[in-house]
Amino acid sequence: MINFKLDSIEPFEEYKSAVKRKNASSEKDELLGIEKVIKECYSDYQQKIVCNSLETLLPSTVAQQHKQVLLGLYSSKALIIKNFRERFFAQNPQTYNNLCPYCTLNESGTIEHILPKEKYPEFAVDTLNLIPACSNCNEKKNEKIVDDSGKKTTINFYIDQLPHSQYLFVDFTIIDGNIKATYKLDNPRGLVEAEMFSLIQRHFKQYDLLNRFNTKAIQEISELKNLYAVEEFDNEEEYAIFADKQLKKLNLDKASFGVNHWKLILFLSAATSEVFKKYILSL
Repeated sequence: MINFKLDSIEPFEEYKSAVKRKNASSEKDELLGIEKVIKECYSDYQQKIVCNSLETLLPSTVAQQHKQVLLGLYSSKALIIKNFRERFFAQNPQTYNNLCPYCTLNESGTIEHILPKEKYPEFAVDTLNLIPACSNCNEKKNEKIVDDSGKKTTINFYIDQLPHSQYLFVDFTIIDGNIKATYKLDNPRGLVEAEMFSLIQRHFKQYDLLNRFNTKAIQEISELKNLYAVEEFDNEEEYAIFADKQLKKLNLDKASFGVNHWKLILFLSAATSEVFKKYILSL
């Protein structure tokens, strides 16, 4: 997981352009009639971004009265959405091109609203409120933005600065002659600030990421095993030399994929795992 850049285009100007493109004059007139209110909403949103408190933003009562026409600006085929998606992937690392930021597992076939559009129709096409996502994460996010204790459940990849320390780990076990990888979250040396680590835990729970990573690892284990097995090590020293080369390569990959990318962690853990070494040398 990595942080992403906020959209480079002024969001309210994009909103006004979307309104101008409306064909139905009655809808356009309705939207023009509330333009001042929506502009204030966009300003409030940007202020909340600065202090990282979007979850405290109250929905606009005026926007609720004009909900359908505001939601009508949004569709996956709308020019404002198409342009946003192109800009998002153009200005962010290509290693994440078309990947869902929430899970980094699936292609991002949809556009997710950080504040749900049904509750906040005023931000239905606010590009600061949009982020690509996969359908799986879209379903898991639902309309809930905070848990029962009032804590937000989802990382905002624009403004929640992800730590540069490792918090995702993999344990290997050998079961009936097969190697199994199990993901876990941990903050062993307290290098990740406590509040951020708590948010990471809530995000992983909301999107069921540990279970999804474990399932994905089953598919990747074959590639990982073959990477080592094809070397046909004669002794532990040869294994150690190869594992060290893998570590050096993987540490370079951190710059592109982030410190806690699920596949990177799987391969890093294998290179340092005594259990994995025992398994490979037994083949």
